[in-house]
Amino acid sequence: MFLIRDSSPRTRRRTAVPAGLAAAAVLVLLPAGTAQAAPGHAPRATALAETCRGVSTVGLYCGYHTGTAWAERGSVGAHVKEIQALINETTRYAQAGGSKLAVDGVYGPATEGAVTWFQWYYIGVSASDGIVGPRTWEELRHGDR
Repeated sequence: MFLIRDSSPRTRRRTAVPAGLAAAAVLVLLPAGTAQAAPGHAPRATALAETCRGVSTVGLYCGYHTGTAWAERGSVGAHVKEIQALINETTRYAQAGGSKLAVDGVYGPATEGAVTWFQWYYIGVSASDGIVGPRTWEELRHGDR
């Protein structure tokens, strides 16, 4: 059995799915028109970044990085792309007046501002330091939104 997390903005639940049906269940959760790879082939990261989804072993995942590497201003890499995509695709940042982040893997002032907002809005003012450590990753991957 695999656990698949429904990451819709209104509900968050886990559903047990038999191993043979896990791929089919993921296809059902993705929006219509999303490109799918042939069985046994991983989808391209660019297609995944448009739709972050729940993965049982990771939490919310946008196709760039499955880990929880430390990130702060000046950091670069796939983990920063994952942070940028998670904020763009799974939060109310743009609705709150922020502009959509460029998913470029560079942790600059715009990403720091978005992370600080995310921490303030979803964790609390005491956590809003602009640094993505274990607590912020936990909320990015598993928090209620």
